[in-house]
Amino acid sequence: MLGKSWRFDSRTARALSSPAAAKQIMYSFSLMLSSLKRILPGLLLIIAASAALVFTDRSGRTNQAVEARSSARRIAIIQFASIAAFEIGRHGMERYLAEVGYSSALGSTIDNFNAEADLGTLAQICAQVSKSAEPYDLVITLGTATTRSFVNANEDRLPHVFGILSSPPSINIPLGPYVAGALAGEGRPSKCCGVGSMQPVEALFRDLVLCAPRNLPDGKMRVGCVWNPAEPNAEANVALGKAICATLNIELVGANGSSVTEVVAACDSVLARGVDAFWLPADVTVNSAASAIVDRCRKARVPAISNSPEMFAIGCAINEGSEWDALGVTTGVYAELVLRGVAPSAIPIENFVPIDLTVDLSGFTEAWNPPAEFLARASTIVDVGKPTIKRPTSFARAPDSAIALLATALALERAPKRIPFVSMLTYSRTPNVEEAYAGFLAELGALGYVDGTNIELSMRDAQFDIATLGTIVAAIAEEAPDVVVPFTTPALQAAARKITERPIVFSLVASGVAAGVGTSESEHLPNVTGVQASADWDRMIAIVKAAMPNLTRAGTVFAPGEANSVHFRDEWKVKLAAAGIELISAGSDRPTELSEAADSLIAQNVQAILQISDNASGTGFATIVKSADRAHIPVFCFTSAGLKTGATIGVARDFDDVGRLSARLVDRVLRGEKVANIPFANPTRTLVLVNPDRMQRFGLVLPRSILDSAKEVRE
Repeated sequence: MLGKSWRFDSRTARALSSPAAAKQIMYSFSLMLSSLKRILPGLLLIIAASAALVFTDRSGRTNQAVEARSSARRIAIIQFASIAAFEIGRHGMERYLAEVGYSSALGSTIDNFNAEADLGTLAQICAQVSKSAEPYDLVITLGTATTRSFVNANEDRLPHVFGILSSPPSINIPLGPYVAGALAGEGRPSKCCGVGSMQPVEALFRDLVLCAPRNLPDGKMRVGCVWNPAEPNAEANVALGKAICATLNIELVGANGSSVTEVVAACDSVLARGVDAFWLPADVTVNSAASAIVDRCRKARVPAISNSPEMFAIGCAINEGSEWDALGVTTGVYAELVLRGVAPSAIPIENFVPIDLTVDLSGFTEAWNPPAEFLARASTIVDVGKPTIKRPTSFARAPDSAIALLATALALERAPKRIPFVSMLTYSRTPNVEEAYAGFLAELGALGYVDGTNIELSMRDAQFDIATLGTIVAAIAEEAPDVVVPFTTPALQAAARKITERPIVFSLVASGVAAGVGTSESEHLPNVTGVQASADWDRMIAIVKAAMPNLTRAGTVFAPGEANSVHFRDEWKVKLAAAGIELISAGSDRPTELSEAADSLIAQNVQAILQISDNASGTGFATIVKSADRAHIPVFCFTSAGLKTGATIGVARDFDDVGRLSARLVDRVLRGEKVANIPFANPTRTLVLVNPDRMQRFGLVLPRSILDSAKEVRE
């Protein structure tokens, strides 16, 4: 199954290759697999399989897009501004991802965000993306400011790949393998990786010297530049430029500006001081003002040079730097690695720049003399009145270490795999369970799972028997499924006691905390997560008060042997007391005891039954209604099934939605996400259900504002 966690299995090896290739792969593995030496034989086989793929052109992948159809993902792409570097790079990255199977046409969701050079907007976007109600499988940030902002907002929650970022160390992301402690300033976040693209500043200045006039005063060249000191990437580039200029006998004449207007004004002041050339470094603010800067340089007859190849189009004489489309593809390679299940912490961060040289001969003055060997290296040469020279270019897609990791990930994907086995169980198949189970199966189908084809499913029912439930759990523990899915609290508690090494994703449980598998929604047993089915108490109270303004005493039946039922009863009692309503409760652990429990409530003069949801009452709800009918009092419930068996009004969670949420969590676990990092989820949809016939029978009236959003249900 595509997207499953990246793990090593000797069965995946299918080929051998040269020792040299294997040695190169070994370097990549040494960064992340030192703790796995005990499985060296299997590892060597995988290295051989990976090496066989390293030298295979990516276009040779057989039907790659078709293979990736089952790996639809939610991807967010954030960029700081609409400058050429980000626009061209993003298009190259999106094209590459589409080629390898991640596109909207193949089911992925790709959301683009652009702060349009506003830092406040950028912070809002990063906060929104990092805390999205439906988490992204991957967030890609383009640029320094964007990456720094998202790292701060993300707090190492979502997988994150960065690109088109000159100097990762300038924002405290070190080059090299992963080192823990990033949030303390000692390393990098474990879910963050990417590629640095420090521009070839030295190559640019050496070419500048190569083309420069030979009659400069004192043989020393003065080069002007402006930059925004608030941009760490600009600071890093200019610091490098100063160091290189010192070795080349060049005086760098600089000035600062924190906005486009200030940068243009700073350019004027530098030109007024007399310079022989003007450098536009890698700086978002400078790039945004590039046209105005180059126009001023031309009027001053000063050649402009840049580290942005596309700037030949606005008159820069020498442009040497990242080919943005190719660098976008490189960023796409890193994104593909993470999307295919490679942990970001296993991916080294390196500098990698596909260098392109473009020239505008009209940007030079008569004294300048670009030599033939220099022009022979240019991919594009333009000159006034002459045909543009365009030469084909070819760039490596990514550093060797990234290509090696990707080859291994692809080898593992293509190796024969045992289809995942998901074992489900329930204490009883109540109507609520049936509804949630139907939603669970429907959502698995929507996610691309087909029972017997790419997943194996099993459902067991204990039929209200605790001893049988224990036997079921013991059998499941022996089977060691990929995921265990208990429906209902008793099933969860039984599974959690016995199964500690396999992932558990529960469904239709009142409260994971009350069930004893966690102390909060985010702090829980490392192998347990799931979807809670909490009741919408406040909505029910509002409707009850609207329907029965004089209600002061209500009843409910609960199951003393079910932790979820006791939890619901206790919560409901507190909520109703705050609303001025006393809750009387009667215990019943089995459906056969419900009639007696309901009659005891009637004997205590309750005005209505506000029935909580649990396994016993879910199965025998009609029995409670019969007792209430004899006393001519209405029954309110928290399930949609209750309306079909005699309730008058219901405020129900959408149990179909609960099942669907559970299926999405199972999908995340099967794709390799750690259960310990997945907090308990809660449904957000509440259904208001009414039976008009019974409302009329009991003389209940609801405001139009409630009825307009309610669904009518009859027995």
